Amino acid sequence: MKKCGEVKKPFPCSAQQVTKVDNQLIATWVDHELLLARMASFDLSKPFANGPDRGDLRVRTSIDAALHPAQTIWSHVLDAEPLALCSNDEQFVFILWKKGIYAMGKGTGEDWRKPEPSWPELEKLPHADAVVSASIQGPLLHVWSKGGGHKIYQSKTGEVLVSEVIPYDGILDSVYSHADNHLLCYESGDVLWYNTEGIQQTVILSGPVQHALWNIEQASWHIAGWREEACISLHEQKSTPFREIPVQIVLHNGSTFLLLNDGTFAGSAYPFNSKAEE
Repeated sequence: MKKCGEVKKPFPCSAQQVTKVDNQLIATWVDHELLLARMASFDLSKPFANGPDRGDLRVRTSIDAALHPAQTIWSHVLDAEPLALCSNDEQFVFILWKKGIYAMGKGTGEDWRKPEPSWPELEKLPHADAVVSASIQGPLLHVWSKGGGHKIYQSKTGEVLVSEVIPYDGILDSVYSHADNHLLCYESGDVLWYNTEGIQQTVILSGPVQHALWNIEQASWHIAGWREEACISLHEQKSTPFREIPVQIVLHNGSTFLLLNDGTFAGSAYPFNSKAEE
């Protein structure tokens, strides 16, 4: 692996979500203190550039005077917090708090929009309807909420195909998906492997999941957890402890690495033998 360019800061706060559509990187930013949010697209064939300072944002509060990330194809002021962002080769989808779901075609504008999802079973639970994850798997858009709410939409039209609540107690933090397989990761460290046939495995890890990949050949989930690396299949569960926190699983030139929170790489205890999907 080699460095592709210099580190730049296009906007003066951390990116909240990112997704890739062809050669474009689409990202969102939120500054809760200044009550502002942005969404922008970058051309990945061009280098990133440093953007405005955070102090400048404090005095440019109107939409007309709003500052935007540097070196973008386009950038928009958002009037609500972005909760999820995902894409495939043809469109990208974002979900705004208390606003709705927006599906955008690649260079063709808005495909459709729908109200923010809700589940009657979760109405009495605080923030249980809040969206935590979304992904496009084939022709389907999957949306998940903190309380385990799950809706499946037809990605081209926005038609709701499935609405359900996963029967598991806990606060859902993130979801990793490949086709019909989904890894539900809870704030407690519990993980739940779920597919169209229901719950396949439930495992209690040492803390929150940082990243996960589906291993197609081994039909298993490879997990970067809280000071541990884990592998879960239908037949076994394996775990290896780490002194540092693995934050990303990286596949490169046939090798499997873990990016650790101290910026170093470590070899995986459970290397992939073939192509994996996020």
